[in-house]
Formats: sequence, C-alpha cells, structure tokens
Amino acid sequence: MISFTQEEAEELLSGIESEKLSSDLGYFSKPFRAYRGDKAFIIKLYLPVKNSSLVASIVRNHGQYISELRSSGVKIPDTFIFCRPRGKKHQIVIIQDSFRDDELLRNRVPEAGMDELKRLCYLVFDDISKFWRSRKKSVEIGFHPTLRNYALHEGDLHYFDTFPPMLMNQRDLNALVLAMSPYGGPIRKLVPPRLINKVTDEYYHLDKMFTGITGSCCRLRPGDAGKILQFSRDYVIRSAALTEQEKESILALLKKPPELPRIWILIRKLSGNVGKPNINTPISS
Repeated sequence: MISFTQEEAEELLSGIESEKLSSDLGYFSKPFRAYRGDKAFIIKLYLPVKNSSLVASIVRNHGQYISELRSSGVKIPDTFIFCRPRGKKHQIVIIQDSFRDDELLRNRVPEAGMDELKRLCYLVFDDISKFWRSRKKSVEIGFHPTLRNYALHEGDLHYFDTFPPMLMNQRDLNALVLAMSPYGGPIRKLVPPRLINKVTDEYYHLDKMFTGITGSCCRLRPGDAGKILQFSRDYVIRSAALTEQEKESILALLKKPPELPRIWILIRKLSGNVGKPNINTPISS
C-alpha cells in the first residue's frame, strides 16, 4: 500500500518537472518516473484548474471509483491521489506503483506469438466479463479496458489508468473529460456534445468494450486480423459469463475488424495523441 503524507508526496514531486517525461503520450497527464529509495513510482500531473470544488469532487470520486473496480475483481496497483495549489489554480496529482516496459500489454501485443496474443486477449476479455457481471447494477460506473491501460505482472492483469474516475453516468463523464482535458477548448468548439458519446461509449457498453480490444489488436497486427477476429468470436460464443443477447450484440460487431470512431481520430489529431502506452518505466523492486 502506498502511504504518503502530503509533505512526503511534495518531496517526491520536487524537481520532477525539470526531468525527462516518462512518456509524452498521456492524454490527460504528464507522467514522470520518480524514486523513493530504490522503489519506483509513476507520477501523473494533471491540468491545473481554477474550480476547487471540481477538483475536490474528482479526488473523492477517484477513491470511490477504485473501490468499486476492486470490489468487482479488477486488480489496480497501489494508487495515491491528492491536489496541490499551482498559483490560483489547483492541480491533481496521482502517484502509483509502476510497471516494467515489457509488462505493458500495448508493448507485448505487437511482438507476441499467436498463442500468446490469444492468451493476452482472453485475459482482458475475462476481466471485462468479470467487471460486467460483478459491478453493482445500482451504481453508474464506466470502465475502459483498452490495451494501453493494462500491464501483466507476475501472471496477473493490472488496470492502471484510473483517470478520469468514472463513478458517474456517461453524460457527466463527457463533461469531466472536456473540463480536465488540455484540449477541451478546441474540442468544445469543433465537436458537438452528442458526438463525445462516440468516444465514451466504449466505457459504458459491454459490446464496445470487447470490440475495443479486438479492434486495437487488429490495427496493431493487420496481417493477423482474420485470426484475431476468429479467436475473439470463439471466446464470445463459448463464454458462460455472457448472455445470449450479449453474445449476439458483440458478434454483430466482430464480422470485420472494428474501426475507431472518426470523432476519436479527430480528437487524437487535435491532441497529438497516437494511442501508445501512457507509461514506460520499471516496476519497483
């Protein structure tokens, strides 16, 4: 369990802004690698905003969101969140246990043999099914099981991208995405609010969660798309965790390689984000 006082966290943060980014591909945050003794952490710095009430609500939601995900069986690395003043604004900071570069699924998938690729996909499919079946039906919650949000550590999947916290309905999440994105201004001007759903549907709909994984694998390995589609369909057909209606909905989207929504491609271009892993750093010893 990560345990920091505010002072200890600030000490860990001191000077990292002048160091090399662990990755420049985070959509919401700038991730850095930092050490406390010989233990490595990822530090994610988010866009400072003026609205202190918004920041406080995000911090509360984040803790509750992690609890809900863990209660549904999703493994999440130790994570610490707090906010700090930045001039007249407030900045959210997340400190999290880190993973080796070769443990990130986004890095493993392009080079994996077909049997290993199938195993990795089935692990994520299992995680999706487990979340969907175990989540509290009375709780509005989103979940984004994409390749770049997972690492495989000591044989277990770990879901490490907990921002933005999604313990809310889709409409409220869309508003939060725009409020906390460095690119929220131009996106608001160019993209009608209803089209943001094309991006966040994958966080709230079971069939889109499945096809998001299959589509990512097909784009990373277009020469193997036929095999990827086939073993994805096989999983769905044989799954005891899916209802017949759910299977029908997913299979209807797996007749050809799933494509990214055009609006998401536009947002990626606006933000300069190309969809690679958010972090590349060794796991702590």
